[in-house]
Amino acid sequence: MSEWLEPLIKIALVVGASQAAVAYLVLVERKAAAYLQDRLGPNRVGPWGLLQPLADGLKFILKEEIVPDGADRWLFLLAPLAILATATFVFATIPFGYVVPWWGGPPIPLTIAPNSDIGLLFVFAVGSLGVYGVILGGWASNSKYSLLGGLRSSAQLVSYEIPLGLSVIGVLLFAGSLNMETIMTEQARSGWWWVAVQPLGFIVFMVSGCAEATRLPFDLPECEQELIAGYHTEYTGMKFGMFAFAEYLHMITIAFLSVILFFGGWHFWGLAPFTEANEVGILGALIRVIVLNVKVLLMIFFFMWIRWSWPRFRYDQLMDLAWKAMIPLGLINLAICAYCQEFLKPDDYTTRAILGWLAVAGCLAWGAFSASSQPATARPNPARAG
Repeated sequence: MSEWLEPLIKIALVVGASQAAVAYLVLVERKAAAYLQDRLGPNRVGPWGLLQPLADGLKFILKEEIVPDGADRWLFLLAPLAILATATFVFATIPFGYVVPWWGGPPIPLTIAPNSDIGLLFVFAVGSLGVYGVILGGWASNSKYSLLGGLRSSAQLVSYEIPLGLSVIGVLLFAGSLNMETIMTEQARSGWWWVAVQPLGFIVFMVSGCAEATRLPFDLPECEQELIAGYHTEYTGMKFGMFAFAEYLHMITIAFLSVILFFGGWHFWGLAPFTEANEVGILGALIRVIVLNVKVLLMIFFFMWIRWSWPRFRYDQLMDLAWKAMIPLGLINLAICAYCQEFLKPDDYTTRAILGWLAVAGCLAWGAFSASSQPATARPNPARAG
């Protein structure tokens, strides 16, 4: 396949698949939320409500586009484009499988920009730019609610980028590369998924990733009880749809990263073992794509389950969790991984796993002791005030 045609086909497939995935994942989440709350969910548009995403998309397109008086028009229009563009660009280096054999040529990697030695760094760098779209939308709207939502978002996203980065350094130490294909291959070669070797790093990554995606219980930038809709209060029609679309893309990105970094990516014992790229057949390539994407879908459902099961944090609790819990835990995980990499044999994953789980047990014991040693504080009774 020609050098210019291959990336164009991959880009078209990724963009089209991401749009369809977001549309129907919204439907799945609404169905899951209905099940958890003992409701029926969408069931009016099409059989079993399967055409509901088409109706939602049509509604976004037909709704009136409004720019508030006093708003900075160009920045107001730029904000949703910026956050959607950054949420889409991160998929350039994310693998969607292993390779596909190609007759008369080398195997085709299932990544838009394959074998990138800065793949993970690219995802973090481009993904972190999305906060500018949120801040621009909040400031350019000329609304106090939007501005407060933008300020909350900037503080939250910048704070949780620190533990998110700390949680993956241990993975980089074990893999010796920022290349996500290499990270998956190392887990497949060793037979150890790094969620078993670095459980503390996985916990920090999941909590920080959920906060970075601004999903409940971390959706403080747009909590409707306090800020109406937060930074996108003044947005309507497709501009609002772009913000919602970008939020779902962030969640999908975190799901892909968690599977690639901690759950072996396309690897599964017996079903999709480690194989050299030039030895993978059509069936093996298809199995690896299915394994990777099933893991991602299960992780996305886990995010949905959390959203409809946990209450929202207060803002002070949100920031305390980042600075007083996640960052120290990330440093502990980094110290353990550095010790293992320096003093243990490269293939001694059993000892690494034991140290990792002992660290989790120690942190839980310390947390329980700290909670029990703190004096109980009585909440004020509003009925008695005044």
